[in-house]
Amino acid sequence: MARDTSIFAHGAVIVPDFVTPAEEARLLLRIAEAPWLPELRRRVQHYGYRYSYSGDGSREPAPAFPRWAACMAERLRPHFAGALPVQCIVNEYRPGQGIGMHADHRQFGPVVASLSLGADWPMRFRPRAARPYAAGALPGDEVAVLPRRSVLVLAGDARHRWMHGIDRGMSARETATRVSATFRTLAP
Repeated sequence: MARDTSIFAHGAVIVPDFVTPAEEARLLLRIAEAPWLPELRRRVQHYGYRYSYSGDGSREPAPAFPRWAACMAERLRPHFAGALPVQCIVNEYRPGQGIGMHADHRQFGPVVASLSLGADWPMRFRPRAARPYAAGALPGDEVAVLPRRSVLVLAGDARHRWMHGIDRGMSARETATRVSATFRTLAP
């Protein structure tokens, strides 16, 4: 894909080795100890505010950030222009699981940062103008591997004009589970 048509030319950045292997092991242990919600095809945990899957803009409170999430939010603060993230959703992706193409709701601020733990996994990116909700791959989609222990930061056009998702067919080839912790601020 030409660099100028890449999401990485429009405000997306992968920060490798955001946490050490020892930190990753501790984070995965703390996350595993917390209760999971089986409300989707994958297990999730919500902190600060629930993520409204309907996109209705609701801001329903969720449990407070556990210590690990508060520490990660503080460490991520520079990527949020000094603002402290107040919402976190943890998703567990087992081989064959995914998430449809989407852009995070506008109820959240201008930056989204997602920490990948447990395994390297591919993510698909697509401009909103190109049939954003079409299932499966489209010509022109960009696929990037999110390395374990890295953070994907979406800002600017990458946050609002691009969609992202994890294709179930592509993830079926994975052999390990990926856990993501995605942090957000609230829109004013």
